[in-house]
Parts: sequence; structure tokens; C-alpha cells
Amino acid sequence: MASTLKLITIVAEAEIGEHLLRDLAALGVRGWNVVPGEGRWRRALDAEGPTDFDGPSVRIELVARDPTAEAVMARLAAHWFPRYAVFAWVSDATVLRPGKYA
Repeated sequence: MASTLKLITIVAEAEIGEHLLRDLAALGVRGWNVVPGEGRWRRALDAEGPTDFDGPSVRIELVARDPTAEAVMARLAAHWFPRYAVFAWVSDATVLRPGKYA
């Protein structure tokens, strides 16, 4: 039977990708997909150094239950958004194997 969970998409500068993945694992995320890419956007306004980002990026996608999704977004907002070129969004995802997700 299908269940509605949360799909989180995170786009970040590539050099912090592995650190983000460690954070996700520590929050109980069981798996993710990482897609390398190139990007250009504004960094956080209070970031030291260049305010524009233009370079290698990663897109990280994961599916999680509501409490885990809320924890991931809170961690991103508190730790990653203020200092790095990172943004994220959450959308509903209908999945057929809901037991696979934290």
C-alpha cells in the first residue's frame, strides 16, 4: 500500500557534500541519492568571503517520514544555510515501500 512521505531535495556546493551526508546519517536518514552538477547562486548574506557561488555542486535527494524531515530541515537552517551555498525544499512523495524510510 502507498504512503505519503517527504521528499527533501538539497542543493549545495560540492565541497561540503560529504559533511552534509554525515549530518543526514546522524539524523537517522537511511539513504539518499547524490547527483553532481554545476551551479551559480547567491551565498548566505552573512558568509565570509565571496557572496556569489559559481562552481561544482551536489543535489542530494532523500525520502523521510515527517519527524526526520523536520529534523533535517531544522539542521540545515541552523547550521548550513547561514554559512554555505545551500538551499533545500520539501515536497510530498507517494512511496510503495514506506518501511524502508526513517
